[in-house]
Amino acid sequence: FESVEIDTSQPPSLFKMQLFSLTGVPPERQKILVKGGMLKDESDWSKLKVKDGQRLMMMGTAGPLPPSSSNGGGGGGGDQEMKDATNGSSGDKKLDHKDASSPASAQTSVVPCGLTNLGNTCYMNATMQCLRSIDELKSAVKAYNVANAIDTSSALLAEAKSLFTKMDLASSSVLSAKGGGRGGGGGFDDDAFDAEEEGDDGMYEERSVAPSQFLTILRMKFPQFAQKGAGGMYMQQDAEECYSQILQAFREKLDNESRDDQGKVIHELFGIELETKLVCEESKEEVKEHQKVMTFKCNISKEVNHLHDGFRLSLCEDREKHSPQLNRMALYKGVSRITKLPKYLSVQLVRFLYRRDTQQKAKILRRVGFPLQMLDVFEFCSDELKKKLEVRRDVWQKKEDAKVEQLKQLKSSGNSNGKRTHSEATAAEAEGGDGGGPVPLDLDLDGEVAEAIGHTGFYDLHAIVTHKGRIADSGHYVGWVKTKDQWVEFDDDSVYPVLEEDIQKLDGGGDWHMAYLCIYKARLA
Repeated sequence: FESVEIDTSQPPSLFKMQLFSLTGVPPERQKILVKGGMLKDESDWSKLKVKDGQRLMMMGTAGPLPPSSSNGGGGGGGDQEMKDATNGSSGDKKLDHKDASSPASAQTSVVPCGLTNLGNTCYMNATMQCLRSIDELKSAVKAYNVANAIDTSSALLAEAKSLFTKMDLASSSVLSAKGGGRGGGGGFDDDAFDAEEEGDDGMYEERSVAPSQFLTILRMKFPQFAQKGAGGMYMQQDAEECYSQILQAFREKLDNESRDDQGKVIHELFGIELETKLVCEESKEEVKEHQKVMTFKCNISKEVNHLHDGFRLSLCEDREKHSPQLNRMALYKGVSRITKLPKYLSVQLVRFLYRRDTQQKAKILRRVGFPLQMLDVFEFCSDELKKKLEVRRDVWQKKEDAKVEQLKQLKSSGNSNGKRTHSEATAAEAEGGDGGGPVPLDLDLDGEVAEAIGHTGFYDLHAIVTHKGRIADSGHYVGWVKTKDQWVEFDDDSVYPVLEEDIQKLDGGGDWHMAYLCIYKARLA
């Protein structure tokens, strides 16, 4: 609604009645957010400093709309008008007030809490939200023996365990599968807000945890995160550096203390093994090198429009090194290939480069597309790994085809006897078939089962860290995580459900949030 008049000489309770006449949301169910907190019945308008033309946001579940009224706010509005008014532009953080109590729209789920910004710590908050979303990593961290915390790496792991535990305890709200988030995605219903605590000053406090101890140990372990700028304020840091350093610290304890390869959690989850073949331009001599990394680089140039383009660019390099045959330095052309894939592929879009003229790490704003499903890295794998992937892909495709055929059989069976609809057949298929037993999957795998278990080379997007701003030493980092089928935005202590369309807008090309670190989860055969 536009041009809603506020009589600041009257208490806020009268303004709530005015909104009730417009929206049908009872005053006791209204959550009106203003800068600095939530509007209370006893709030002082003069202290809130409401300005002419300022946008206020109201959340709440509407009951039956009251009759149209002609008081200060105008005529009755209805649910759709309220939705249009609260959604606003994509840059505003809005929550729809749809009735989440409806059986058709409600779905109970745990809503993860936010992390308090302790002063330019959004880079760490976004990183930790993404890491915590990886169940296998969280389980390994929480299983760590705190008694072993005798050095900074152990202490960091112990504090991560404590932090994850606190966040789990704080995550007790309810997520509604439908409703409106920042971009109109699944919304948090009123019960979620009723479960929130209110501060002594009556202002609205979002459910979050302050990662103070973890931050202290992080700065002890990695002093670069303790850098201060003018005025003694802690400086903004690089989220990818934070991500890599934390995983490195975890690897030191979780992997190095393991006695067998099966227990190397970090390497199995994130480790990428590369083989680089270097060929001397003059002598044609070849050299092979092997390395282990935890992030896959996507370099960006004016020719790069998609992740695959950036991968090709980053896997090729020119390097000067000593040639034994020539007995001097010579130019080598190198091409790298993946020899081992991780369960979670961490992709860094290399958006920052150092500019000597400004002496700052400037940002490349170019739009680089990334898929939400089925990222295929087959072409970047070694020939040996490709052979394994081909077997698994073949088996995986046979299984997918068999599922389609099974669905056709169930549909045909339901149509022939006239007793089952297509939706019923689909439900029966999900349960393993009809009352007479499951329809068999006729798979001829030619004895390939042993080789068919593992990676296929396909990945689905699981989490993102985005950066908003023009230079690395400033701006703002936000985490985006897919929990089940719902994408959630973690903006420090603010948590918002969003749509897939909002995730697709993070590809860059302007001053909006753009993907900097993408975490993909493998599709295993």
